[in-house]
Amino acid sequence: MNLDKFTSYNTALKYLFELERAGIKYDLSNIRKLLKILGNPHKNFKSVHIAGTNGKGSVSSIINSVLIEKGIRTGLYTSPHILDFRERILVNGKFISKKFILGFVNRMYDEIEKIKPSFYEVTTAMAFEYFSFMKMEISVIETGLGGRLDSTNIITPLISVITGISIDHIEYLGSSISSITREKGGIIKKKVPVVTGNLKPVSKKILSSIALEKNSPIYNSFKEKNYEIAERTETGFYFTLNKKKERYFFPVIGDYQIENICTAVNTLKIMKDTYGIAVDSDILKKGFQNIKINSGYKGRFEIVSEKTSDSPKLITDISHNVQGIKNIENNLKYFKFDKAVIIFGMMNDKNYKDCILELKRLNHHVIFTKPEYSRSAKPEDLYNVIKGNKEKFDHRKNFKEAYELALSMTKKNDLILITGSFFLVSDFLRLLNTLK
Repeated sequence: MNLDKFTSYNTALKYLFELERAGIKYDLSNIRKLLKILGNPHKNFKSVHIAGTNGKGSVSSIINSVLIEKGIRTGLYTSPHILDFRERILVNGKFISKKFILGFVNRMYDEIEKIKPSFYEVTTAMAFEYFSFMKMEISVIETGLGGRLDSTNIITPLISVITGISIDHIEYLGSSISSITREKGGIIKKKVPVVTGNLKPVSKKILSSIALEKNSPIYNSFKEKNYEIAERTETGFYFTLNKKKERYFFPVIGDYQIENICTAVNTLKIMKDTYGIAVDSDILKKGFQNIKINSGYKGRFEIVSEKTSDSPKLITDISHNVQGIKNIENNLKYFKFDKAVIIFGMMNDKNYKDCILELKRLNHHVIFTKPEYSRSAKPEDLYNVIKGNKEKFDHRKNFKEAYELALSMTKKNDLILITGSFFLVSDFLRLLNTLK
């Protein structure tokens, strides 16, 4: 008699998270073994594959939302999640079912124990199995780390997309833009079209060389400026594309998002030209407007709550690298406020020193803290990066204490920004839910 190892979704999920102790495994051997056992489900649906240091989550979410509005049965795989594990695997904007997760973990338990894969490898296999089971027409697949040896790089997509590239995960991808670009370029497949975002010349050159070697046509989304931001609001911005007068609204603030929009739109254009998957301006509009519904898109400079008329604005941002921190000052221009306090926490394996140097350039008070996660950098280590005058800086041992300090420093017309990590934003949203 074959008894299930786990009897509830929560126990199965706990087991999955325990696999994080295995750390990051940057190769494809385990994912190949898992998928072979499952009958190679990744071969049962078409896909779009997206890599990049910055913008891959936004580009993935935009393409997913537009395809859903087109009426295509669409899957979306992203990472990490903010509040619910099931945010990672969506079908037509709906979370993967708890029943499927429980069944998958029970069915694969013996094989997982034998192969010893990482949390991310098992999650990727689960996503591909679910997309096959749910009969996806197209699945939008975001890489987790790098590209060449990322677990998702087992697919042969309709189109590959490489967004912005900057320094990140140097222990796996290398410490230069060139080495990181080569890793990201590992998702380029033979004769599969490639779309690139706004890249540095060195990255363009390297990716063009890889594409030529693979006989893959490559399309640069930024040969010329073909967009204009028309109006900014606290909930998003209006813009025009391709020098036309028609205006679109994107419900997320930040001028940098226009780069992600252009990369996504160019990808959709190449999909039309290559595969006949056409979307008109009305579908685009709906795709932009419904990105939060269709893609679970949140945490990007988003006003979370104004608890009472006397409370400051509370804004979350999941930026977790230097380029994201550089965007803070321009993003804050979307809001009206007297004073801003930034609560900042980051993972220990991130380039937090350079991020903190960017924070130092801002004229805002910063409170360092740590998410409740094993890879979090210690607040005192973040604080000690600051040399010289530390008047603008504080540190607290956990998010609750940091948040209480921020509240004590702010008033009705002020603003609190929580940034530096998905995990820090998650801690904040959980705390906020307990205070309601």
